[in-house]
Amino acid sequence: MNPEAPITWLAKGDRDFALVQDMSPNWGSYPDLICYHCQQAAEKYLKALLLHVGKPIKRTHDLEEILDLLSAAGLTVSAEHFNNALKINDYAIIAHYPSLSHDPSEADVFEALGSAEYFRAFALSFIKIKND
Repeated sequence: MNPEAPITWLAKGDRDFALVQDMSPNWGSYPDLICYHCQQAAEKYLKALLLHVGKPIKRTHDLEEILDLLSAAGLTVSAEHFNNALKINDYAIIAHYPSLSHDPSEADVFEALGSAEYFRAFALSFIKIKND
């Protein structure tokens, strides 16, 4: 796998996304992990877009920062993109530390799933995957 290829980042994001889809029926057992992997999937989808537009990947977990980089690169980034980022951005950190937050609720879990799916669709609107 080429770490500089957008398709590689899409594939890694899809692994995170498939994991949360598999875990979501048991959301009550793993709410923090589901939300964490939703954030991770979204981050990888956005980093795939950075590579797609010829920009280097910045070492950050901040989805808003990545959206700013995409906007500066000429992609149209709307308030809806930032709203979806805000829903899941903090899960990159708080899922690691038990004292930072309580477990996400069912509504939080399904909101996080929706945001991950939103960013997947956003990335795929620019990056075409060949189905061989």
